[in-house]
Parts: sequence; structure tokens; C-alpha cells
Amino acid sequence: MKSKRFLIFFLIAGIQLALLPSCSIIQQAAQMKRLSLCTFDVQGVDNIQLAGISLDEGMGRKDLNAAQIMQLTNAVFSKQLPLKLNLLVSIKNPNDKKAALSRMDYSLLIDGLELISGQMEKRYEIEPEGQTLVHIPITTELFQVLSGQSIDMISNLGFKLTGSSSQPVDLLFKVKPYIQVGLTQLAYPGFIEIAHTL
Repeated sequence: MKSKRFLIFFLIAGIQLALLPSCSIIQQAAQMKRLSLCTFDVQGVDNIQLAGISLDEGMGRKDLNAAQIMQLTNAVFSKQLPLKLNLLVSIKNPNDKKAALSRMDYSLLIDGLELISGQMEKRYEIEPEGQTLVHIPITTELFQVLSGQSIDMISNLGFKLTGSSSQPVDLLFKVKPYIQVGLTQLAYPGFIEIAHTL
């Protein structure tokens, strides 16, 4: 399946490259090949905030002070429960030359429920045989995206992400990287799916 995607990737790239000045074709083709060989991996999450309350690693409801309990209770009753966090994604470059990407489309699922989909317009360069850690800021409104789920499930989600729950949390990160080809951003065919358990 992966080799088939690479073939499609290079066929599309060939069409795009045909429109470029000949002096840049070899360089752009090499960059696309290096990007296709890079691997993506979820390292975890940090800087979790639930309803404006910062949650440290391993923090549960019992660790909240009186003011924070009131703040969380008010948010739950008003059904406005914003969640913010950074998703930590590493990109490894196995090539002996620098690789780069210009954009990422992504979606994040937690325990099978889609939390957010978005786009990150930022260029990253990965050194030869190196690794880059990307912090992807996630901001979502839990009651909105998880409508139909129980109030307990929604309000407990932020605490599960800290690792305080005895039950593991399954993350599924889907990413489609792009590379700049002339004036066009060329997309990797399909989404790369990365599973991670907290």
C-alpha cells in the first residue's frame, strides 16, 4: 500500500514538475522523495488546559483546589468546556540530505472520536538523519465536538489526557504533509495514520 502511494505521489509530482523551469526539477524531485521517506510519530501531549485550568501530568479531579472545582463545575453546567493542548509529533528524516515540508493537514481522534481537524501552515526542515519535534496547538470545544456523549465522559477527557486515569487513552493522529513545488503545494497522497496510547 505504501509503495502504491509513493507511485501516485511521484506521478502527480511529475506533472507538477513538468510545469517548472528545468533548472529546479531535479532539486524539487529530490525533496519530494526525501519527504516521502520521512516517518511521523506521536510523542504525547503537553500544556493541557481544560476550561482555562492548567492540568499537569498525572493530575486528576482530586488535585483541583476549591476555585478550580467551581470553575470546572460552572463550565460543565454552561456546556462550554474548551480544551487546549499541544500535540507533540516527531518527524524523522532517514535520508543523508535535508528534508522539508511546507504544510500539514491533520485530524486527531481520541478513543475513536474525532476531536479536531485542521491545518498547520508552517515550514519545517529536518536535518539529514535527524529528527524534529513539532508542537501542534489543538483548541476545541468539547461539548460541541462530542455532542451526544455523556457529560461525565466529556468532562473527564482532559484528565484522561494527563495520564491520571487507570484506563489507557488511544490517540489516532492523521496527517497529510505538503511540499512546496514552485508556486504549488504538492500533497502526499492520502493521510498517514499514527496510533499512540497514553
